[in-house]
Amino acid sequence: MAASIQRLQICLQIIFLVFFISRVACRQLLFKNHHLNEQFKEFIIKYNKSYSDNETEYTKRFNIFKSNIDKAKVLNKDATAKSAVYGINKFSDMTPEEFNDKYLSGYRPKTSLQFEPFSLKLKTSSLNATGIPRKVDWRSKGVVTKIKNQDSCGACWAFTVAEVMETMLPIQFYGFKLETLSVQELIDCDPLESGCSGGDICSSTRWASHFGIVREKDYPLTDKTGTCKTISASVPRVRVHSYSCKRFINKEEEILSLLTKGPVAVAVDAKTWHSYVDGIIQFHCPSYINHAVVLVGYDLTGDVPYYIARNSWGTDFGDNGYLYIKVGNNLCGLASEVVFLTVDYPE
Repeated sequence: MAASIQRLQICLQIIFLVFFISRVACRQLLFKNHHLNEQFKEFIIKYNKSYSDNETEYTKRFNIFKSNIDKAKVLNKDATAKSAVYGINKFSDMTPEEFNDKYLSGYRPKTSLQFEPFSLKLKTSSLNATGIPRKVDWRSKGVVTKIKNQDSCGACWAFTVAEVMETMLPIQFYGFKLETLSVQELIDCDPLESGCSGGDICSSTRWASHFGIVREKDYPLTDKTGTCKTISASVPRVRVHSYSCKRFINKEEEILSLLTKGPVAVAVDAKTWHSYVDGIIQFHCPSYINHAVVLVGYDLTGDVPYYIARNSWGTDFGDNGYLYIKVGNNLCGLASEVVFLTVDYPE
């Protein structure tokens, strides 16, 4: 009889313990979901999302939001004080497939790029011997135009080429007034590319060397593929004078050297930028080319040398439209296709 009572007491203790643990777990889950709900509501307000009155869409986007936060936590796992921070940004309610289709489907290299192993591990000390300045930032020279937004137009290639050209004008020609050049003319008129459906920075630069582009005010941006417009010959046109399109895998000192002369266009893998918030990308960035950006400088003064990358996803992405990528190891594939160019004076 005593043994039966003892077993009953043990069973009751176990039941109570399980009940207590379940209660604590439920409380924690409720707290977590409440916190996520609050974050999601703030996200909707900040980025002016329009599905708050649609319960089905709201639930769908909330679950995607929650999944993306979980993925961001994994990316942040090995972070240091200077590493990139991944978390909530304007893409947090998009699935990876939606993000890829809208923002990473527009880069189409004309040649098959065979990537080499990431064998080079550059150290700041090794870069000192190159004789280049410790820091270059063309933004500080007043020769970089405002951040643009390609929206759902997959023409990163056109934005990138036009942005390098417009920055090279005041760099090459002292006193030249900084002006925005026409991305749209590249989108509509370069027959070697596919407009908002994709293109390549090397072949687009070659086209611009033959035909050039006018100012944006003469051929405004629509972020859609249109019919090529005939522009009067009296309208000033900027042509690429000379250019190089090279691979610098294991030779990133060459990229740094080019950046002392002006910005460069690079093809990159931006898949993990889906959750990028700020900081220097040092990990989690492979080399499957799907996007293009402009490098407008570098900084070798700290423990982690990095490139300054100008993106075309608006000022509400990253650091006011910019992000930072560690020098070395072909991070994000940025050494796989690099374009440097000079321009002719507008005529």
